Amino acid sequence: MTVTVFPVRLFFAVFLMLLAWPFAFAASLGRSELAVETETWWRRICDIALRVIMRAMWFCGGFHWVTVKGEPAPPSQAPILTLAPHSSYFDAIPITMTMASIVMKTESKNIPVWGTLIKFIRPVFVSRSDQDSRRKTVEEIKRRAHAGGEWPQIMIFPEGTCTNRSCLITFKPGMCSSLC
Repeated sequence: MTVTVFPVRLFFAVFLMLLAWPFAFAASLGRSELAVETETWWRRICDIALRVIMRAMWFCGGFHWVTVKGEPAPPSQAPILTLAPHSSYFDAIPITMTMASIVMKTESKNIPVWGTLIKFIRPVFVSRSDQDSRRKTVEEIKRRAHAGGEWPQIMIFPEGTCTNRSCLITFKPGMCSSLC
C-alpha cells in the first residue's frame, strides 16, 4: 500500500506547497525583517490562506488530525517557545499550524519556494560560521521577546541542529541567554 499511496500523498503535498508560494510571496512584499508592521487586511487573508493550505498539506502527508490540549499562551505572556529535540521535518507541524517565527540558518532562505514560505513567518536568521551573527541573533531574539507581544512567538530548537532523537545534545548558549 505504501508504494501506491506515497506518490499520491507526495504529489498533493508538493502541489499544496506550490499553491502556498504566491500567498507567502504576496504577504512578504515590502515587509521589513526588523520592523513590526500593522496587520493589513490582505496580509491577514494571506495568513489565513496559508494556514489552511499548510493544514491541508499535513493532511495529505497522513496527519489527519493534530490534537492540541489546552490553550496556547499569547505572545505577550510567552514570547519564546522551546521545542526539543529537533529530529525531522515533522517538527514543522507546530510552526505551520501557528505561523510562529523560528530561529534558523541563513542558508535556508535561499531555497526555491521553501525560502519564500520561510520568509513569511519572519524568522530570525543566524549564520553558523559568523560569530558576530550569533551575537546579533541573540539581540534580535531579546528585542522581539521584550516587544510586549507585537511580534509573533519565536519557536526555538535549543540544540541548534537536527538530531536522531536518541538523546539531547548540548544546547546552544545563545538560546539560554536570550531568555534572560
